[in-house]
This record gives sequence, structure tokens and C-alpha cells, in this order.
Amino acid sequence: MNVRGFRVALATLVSALWAVFGVYHVAMAVVTGISLRGFAFGAVGLGAFALAIRFRGRARRLGDGTADVTGLAFLALASLALVVLSFTLLG
Repeated sequence: MNVRGFRVALATLVSALWAVFGVYHVAMAVVTGISLRGFAFGAVGLGAFALAIRFRGRARRLGDGTADVTGLAFLALASLALVVLSFTLLG
């Protein structure tokens, strides 16, 4: 496997993980109900879905060679920010 194939596989894996993270948080928002904590769960879940979509698109563009790695680095920083926000809001 070359470096480009590894990057595509990694971006696809991260996309799937963010989708699962999003499903969990949206489900927790539904269970928690209308409250500040439920809103925080929902916001983090929707952010995770957005990152999953962005990572999936980046993986597709990395696969056909029309994207560079700088966008992947930006998405990694956005992922770190969402994880920190999740732990800050939800403990």
C-alpha cells in the first residue's frame, strides 16, 4: 500500500468513526430530552456528522488525486476541537 492509499484508508476510517460518534450523541440528545445537556449532546452529534461528511469527501478526493494533505490537517484540528468541546460540555 502506498502513502496515498494509506491516507485514503485512514480518512475513510475516521469518517466512519465520526459517524458512529454522531449517532451516539444524537441518540443521547433524544434520551436526555429538552435541556441544556440535551442541546450539548445534539450539537456535538451534528458536528460529528459534519466532520464525517467532510472526511468522506476528503477521502474521495485524496483517492483520485485532486486533493492535498493540508485539508486533512485542518480536519484533524477540527476533530481535536470537537473532542475537547465534547469533554468540556459533557464531562
